[in-house]
Amino acid sequence: MLSTTFLIQALSLVPLGLATPLPGTPVAPRQATASQIIRLSSIENLAVRSTGQILATNMNSAALISIDPVAKTSSTALTISGASGLSGIVEYAPDLFAVIGGKGIYRVDFTSTPPKSALIKTITEAGNLNGLSTFTNESVLVGDAGKGVVFRLDVNKGTYEQVIKDATMAPSGSIPFGIDGLRYRSSDSTLWYTNIFKNSFHRLTLDPVTGQAVGSVTTLWTNLMGDDLCFGPGEGSMKVYVATNGKNSLVEVDTSQQKPSPKTVATVSGSTSCAVGRGEGDKGVVYVSGGQGVYAVKV
Repeated sequence: MLSTTFLIQALSLVPLGLATPLPGTPVAPRQATASQIIRLSSIENLAVRSTGQILATNMNSAALISIDPVAKTSSTALTISGASGLSGIVEYAPDLFAVIGGKGIYRVDFTSTPPKSALIKTITEAGNLNGLSTFTNESVLVGDAGKGVVFRLDVNKGTYEQVIKDATMAPSGSIPFGIDGLRYRSSDSTLWYTNIFKNSFHRLTLDPVTGQAVGSVTTLWTNLMGDDLCFGPGEGSMKVYVATNGKNSLVEVDTSQQKPSPKTVATVSGSTSCAVGRGEGDKGVVYVSGGQGVYAVKV
């Protein structure tokens, strides 16, 4: 996940062609209207609580923002002590979230009132931690965009180890940034991830216990910018949605197809991440963070 401001700065330092899809990019149009939920700047990543509240991070602030998508209001849920900015966020157990703040991974506990946070672990050797995904109820996968690797972190013990390193995750360009968004799907033990400056999207089967790679990487495309991603709404959905950042869209990928291609489902300027609605009122809704705030897209 890269904020729009950071991306503009980054793209000024890399060859123009690196961030521009090649002619013939197989993106089929299927536009939906993106409805703005709230206007906020530099939103990095999103997660949705079981209450329906949306949690939003900002790489320039340690404040975790809570958004009410019905009332269209926002407030600071809490400020994470020890972090100067926040990026990846994921729920690993009911109302327990892991959040990246610099080289630290923090626990945010909404089971207490008010919510509280605590440092789980600092990964001192990390280059630039950014992507985050639930692996089990006791562990998460952490993407290091600066080094092009993935760590598995035990959220209870605070122990971690590097489990994946692959050329498709490696950083490139004048600003070393590689693997960006990542999501693990336990139903088929598959990790889906983007490499933002290589304009690529990949999948990899993992050992469901160790988190290490099983077999080789499958590359779905190499000519469309991808930032963070989320799984589609509905139990057992085979859809994956990818925010394309500088390409200003949300694309849908049907992973049940042998050779899935991205289909544009909405235009959102500077789209950085997405998360699906969890309530009766927002079934079939994907929330998308963009340069001007958070949007709702009916898929």
